[in-house]
Amino acid sequence: MRKLLFVLLILLCCTQVHGQLLWKVSGKGCYESSYLFGTLHLETGEFIDSVPGLAKAIENVDVIFGEIEGNDLTSMGSMMQMVKEATAPADSTIDKLLSPDDYRMVDAVVKKYMFGFGLKELGALKPAIITAQLSVMQMQEFYSNNLDPTNLIDVAVQKRGVALGKRVDGLESVEDQMAALFGAPLLEQAEDLVDFCRKDGEFGNSSRQLYEAYRAQDLAAIEKIVFDPEIGMDEAEMDRLSYNRNRKWMDKITQTIPVQRVLVAVGAAHLVGEQGLIKLLRSRGYKVESVLD
Repeated sequence: MRKLLFVLLILLCCTQVHGQLLWKVSGKGCYESSYLFGTLHLETGEFIDSVPGLAKAIENVDVIFGEIEGNDLTSMGSMMQMVKEATAPADSTIDKLLSPDDYRMVDAVVKKYMFGFGLKELGALKPAIITAQLSVMQMQEFYSNNLDPTNLIDVAVQKRGVALGKRVDGLESVEDQMAALFGAPLLEQAEDLVDFCRKDGEFGNSSRQLYEAYRAQDLAAIEKIVFDPEIGMDEAEMDRLSYNRNRKWMDKITQTIPVQRVLVAVGAAHLVGEQGLIKLLRSRGYKVESVLD
């Protein structure tokens, strides 16, 4: 298992190459043009207007697909499901998965980021949830305290579409996403958490690189980070966290783009790689090209 640093961030030395986050899909019976847009889940809604062509794409499409439809995240049923999926079984809590030395080390790192709260307070959570939360806290420092959890870019794209009368929909359910992101064996999750905390400084630097790459709209740089052998995801993780989900999403995407104009707004890591959405669509005969202006 590689680390879970980029699980919530994207499933994600920069150059100023713009337009690589937004891709136009056409050809093979498409109903006019559809689009792919790579998000960074902690980016704010204001970034929409920084991406060349994105605001216009939102205006021109008929439907917006996110990983999850925004309202699903706030429904009572979904919230109960998230709590259930986030909680470790009573016989496999973090204190039972870590050695005493690792527990003390992880506890110190958690307290560093979580305002003094440690594993005593968070110990009922699955290790992957704790790793993801630490990743979020690392990334927050790059936003100069301007990170607004009510205005994150994935939901902001959907909200802008709704305001324009567009239909919005999710490519998967909350339950499906939680299973993909946090469904690895608990011992593997614990190993990743220990590794993350031991290399706290290294992952902090990687978070900065990811933030800067996204702000530069450099998908090639994001791809290098995602596949970095030290900090990125190995093939098994890419299958579970990205590729398997991409293949399922393709059915819904390819069934819709012949009859409606679609904007697919998902984590940027879903666009890259041999089974990323860009290459999957090209392999089925669609033309996929970067929107440069």
